[in-house]
Amino acid sequence: MNRLEALEHFHKIYAEEVLRQKIHHVASLYEQRKEELIFSFIQSFQWICQQANHMEESKARIGYITYSMRRTYLVDRNYNYIIEAYDKSWFFDPGPCQGVYDAGWAFSFWGELVDELSQLRKPYMNKVIQPDVERFALQAAEEFHQYILQLAKDAIGQAVQTPEFKVLSCEDDLEVRIGEYKGISKVVYSAADGILHDSTG
Repeated sequence: MNRLEALEHFHKIYAEEVLRQKIHHVASLYEQRKEELIFSFIQSFQWICQQANHMEESKARIGYITYSMRRTYLVDRNYNYIIEAYDKSWFFDPGPCQGVYDAGWAFSFWGELVDELSQLRKPYMNKVIQPDVERFALQAAEEFHQYILQLAKDAIGQAVQTPEFKVLSCEDDLEVRIGEYKGISKVVYSAADGILHDSTG
């Protein structure tokens, strides 16, 4: 078995199956603890709104609130999403208000995926190496991220009714987005259009 054959075998026999198991665990946990997770997400949303309100004297109105996964964080087993409140210039805002949301309830299973595949690769000797495991896991991170996106969709209706958001000085077309850090993100709420559960923008 050459290296390409070994990789294909490893992915087909082990990696995809372990990933399927871990995603199943995330899905089960989400259903079991849904109300608790929604409450925690809303708390993080209230916090960033509160911080942005405190900065209002030196800041323009808020145009975007983003929750962002960082793959570089994942490599270090840091499962925090970066929360940022930007003005309407978005990424060009020189001083966004920042916080974190702990997504460990989902991404701890991603860490387990890495650990288990790191052991399962060993019988392949040097034909399947640790960077192969890390590459597979980083590609698979998107599947775990989908549960953070689903949580945001489930929580945002209550989050935008909180006093902290109601008093926030924001643009008429403010958006709340969930995605990858300075990459692709999805709108879960637009002040102009209301709640957007199925948006791909």
